[in-house]
Amino acid sequence: MVVSTLFFLGSCLHASATDVRVLYSLLDGVYGSHVDDGYVDYPSLARNTRFYKYLGAVEEFDVKVLETDDDRLTFWINAYNALAIKSIIEGITPINAIGRLRFFRTTEHRIAGRKLDLRSIEAIVNKLGNPKAHFALVAACYACPRLRSEVYRAEKLGQQLEDNTRDFINDPRKNRFSTAARKAKLSEVFDRHRSDFGKSDQALLEFVAPYMKKEIVAKEVVRDRYEIDFMEWDWSINGRPM
Repeated sequence: MVVSTLFFLGSCLHASATDVRVLYSLLDGVYGSHVDDGYVDYPSLARNTRFYKYLGAVEEFDVKVLETDDDRLTFWINAYNALAIKSIIEGITPINAIGRLRFFRTTEHRIAGRKLDLRSIEAIVNKLGNPKAHFALVAACYACPRLRSEVYRAEKLGQQLEDNTRDFINDPRKNRFSTAARKAKLSEVFDRHRSDFGKSDQALLEFVAPYMKKEIVAKEVVRDRYEIDFMEWDWSINGRPM
């Protein structure tokens, strides 16, 4: 039964609503085997046939069967992360300026019956209006959020994004808070998508503070209006290279 379902996914041009669960099961097994605390073993993942079955299945997936914004957000986040991995496997990396142009702009992927680059997929995610989705998109580098060892699923998406947001804000490689200097050095994610988190510095601090593990510092961040600076983006690949 499973074999016939996978064959159907690989060959059919119009997937039904239930097929999305099979898609995610394929990718779930891949991440569970090759992603450890955000670290991706790209060479071993590149040999996993389930990954290519997933990529083949989403090429002509009919997104019209996705009924809610959470369904749509889940599909596009999973697709973005998988296609970023595909690019790394194919030798396209965002390490330098020319590489980033290829990685985000000039390399198109067949997805949901269309040819889209990663920036176009990110734009689709952004239009769905959930700012916490920024903590789920992983462009294969250390400055990005950590890639989960599981796929996103619509029924769990709210909690997954909450967990991601808390994890990201408390990661000292991405955000640091100095009580002595009264300064918050934040990830460039907050700078690039400033309007999604509040246009003013105070609004941005008020978004960040509730997720901080150290409650005393969190209160100081808002009360004392810490000065905001932004971290330099680390484009190093988030795992074992090809």
